[in-house]
Amino acid sequence: MMDVLLVQQHSVLQIQKFLSAIFECPVERVKIFDADIFNALNEELDELLFDCICVIFPVRGDAAQLLQLYRYKLDDSDVLRKSIEMALHSKIHCYIPNESANGWIYVGDDNTPKQAQSIESDEQDYFSFKKFNNK
Repeated sequence: MMDVLLVQQHSVLQIQKFLSAIFECPVERVKIFDADIFNALNEELDELLFDCICVIFPVRGDAAQLLQLYRYKLDDSDVLRKSIEMALHSKIHCYIPNESANGWIYVGDDNTPKQAQSIESDEQDYFSFKKFNNK
């Protein structure tokens, strides 16, 4: 599983196109669900043909949507690189997890990805980040 935080809200089709480009699969093989529908599916997932499943949650703070990505082979080391490239190409402002730096990578206005660290909050579904200039 991988979480991506989108700064602005995007339509299901926009998210499908973004994820299909990252995972190099057809748009129709990217399945998007809101949390309630996904949690109600249970065994029905086995009958769906997919390369990526994305569950969308509304959030507050520095982000508007949380994408939880479920994929059979998410250990691909190119996922981080492709996510950054596609966010830049699609002009999607987002926070992408960067496990090697124990933080996040922010892709925003200036086409220069920045390191970011989440700031803890007591509020549920609230995300705030401190950004660092890369050197």
